[in-house]
Amino acid sequence: MGLSRNVFGMLERTAESHAGDRPGYGFEGEVRTFRQMRDAALAVAGGLYAQGVRPGDKVAVMMGNRLEWVEVYFGLAALGAVCVPVNVLLTGPEIAHVCRDSAARCLVMDEVASRGLAGLEHDFDLVVTVGHVAVPGGARQVTWQEVTAGHGLPEEHVGPDLDDTFLLYYSSGTTGLPKAAEHSHNGVLWNAMGQLQGLSLQSHHRYFVIPSLSWAAGFHNLVMALTWNGGYVELRRTGGGSMENIVASVEEHRITHVMLVPSLLRELVSRPDLMERLSASTLEWIVTGAEPVPRKVIETVCRGVPGVDVCQGYGLSEFPTITTVLLADEVFDHEGSAGRPLPHTEVAVRDDEGRIRRHGRGELLIRSLASMKGYHDRPEQTAEVFRDGWLHTGDLVELDEEGFVTIVGRTKDMIISGGLNIYPKEIEDVIHRIPGVQECAVVGVPHERFGESAVAIVVTDDPAFDDAEIRRACEAQLASYKRPRQVIVRGEPLPRNANAKLLKRELRPWAAERLGVAE
Repeated sequence: MGLSRNVFGMLERTAESHAGDRPGYGFEGEVRTFRQMRDAALAVAGGLYAQGVRPGDKVAVMMGNRLEWVEVYFGLAALGAVCVPVNVLLTGPEIAHVCRDSAARCLVMDEVASRGLAGLEHDFDLVVTVGHVAVPGGARQVTWQEVTAGHGLPEEHVGPDLDDTFLLYYSSGTTGLPKAAEHSHNGVLWNAMGQLQGLSLQSHHRYFVIPSLSWAAGFHNLVMALTWNGGYVELRRTGGGSMENIVASVEEHRITHVMLVPSLLRELVSRPDLMERLSASTLEWIVTGAEPVPRKVIETVCRGVPGVDVCQGYGLSEFPTITTVLLADEVFDHEGSAGRPLPHTEVAVRDDEGRIRRHGRGELLIRSLASMKGYHDRPEQTAEVFRDGWLHTGDLVELDEEGFVTIVGRTKDMIISGGLNIYPKEIEDVIHRIPGVQECAVVGVPHERFGESAVAIVVTDDPAFDDAEIRRACEAQLASYKRPRQVIVRGEPLPRNANAKLLKRELRPWAAERLGVAE
């Protein structure tokens, strides 16, 4: 079988190396060596094949973090099927869109998915259940035990090539429904290689996976790189949690590397006792990102956890997931910077005149072998984002002559709250459908813990309008992190320019002032 030319081949090589019997993946006391993970993944691939799944088929996966998720991921890579991770925070309508848009006919799910899948209107040919869960609709159901019962792939099976599509990562768009970044096996491998070199990862490193494996950062921040070099990853259960139990896990599992979004860093700086425990632990490296972190927070962590490098990074679901990184010894001289690109990535800017420049202010452009192939079934949007050989990020940056990137704004109207991307138009589309709403705009205002929070500004001429209807609609149709934390009802129209374009730059400070929040 030709299984060496793809993502599964990376696991295969590690399993067959001197690291094969080394623990590679752990979850709540259960551990898999690289050989055990390789064998488990092949069992998943053979079992899915026996159930009718073929190379190129789309398989939606909605599970909490667990070892079976890793087995499915590498199993689909071996089979040549396309993995469609479904964000565990999504609601039924959002999940239905992902499944319809990707044409996923098979679903792998566990109990974490049950709530979001209740009442899901999508027909699957096959649903694989991990644990005791209720299956949506009338789909044919098979259990995890049946899938992994020892079926093998056919001897003549040829695995996918490097350029074949492996992943569809959905993220909300600014101009409509969520779209999927389409990734090849080749792009995934380049993403991992760039981190191996750029972050100096070694086989003795141990990473604690806090992000959901359903997010691009889940598998593709360090996990794949450490699979390549025989390192170790410990999975954290999806949902809940605090810095208290994160610190306990770092101690228990002798963790050396961890990713903490800024909201968790802010929680950490308020707990000197936890910083003292981390300082005495095996931790060597913290990476943070998704938004600039105030120098005061970085300084407090560095003082409170001496000997631990605190780095900042920037990345995309379109890949590379870690595009740039600001190393620990660069933090204080480059406050607010997202750092410099990793070895597998080039950056540039497009200025206001449309010129591509190697430094200056403009839209950040990226060129990397790790970047996505394009947006799934969206040729026009793919052509728009890939122009002149560069991926256009939509982020407004300053790029200095040393290659340091500082994010100064967003050409895309995106809010980042607690490390999660929120696209206002998705919320606005829900609110606009509510009777009595004449206009609506969602903006981000500063939030002490989460960096930004979404605020909905609604114009209505109905004196009896009840904003509770907005909350009910958002609860029914949007994941919890996307729902506006505040609703402001106003009687006057929203500000617009001469071309009738909404001026959100005026609404943000207005909303912050109304809420008593300092800009």
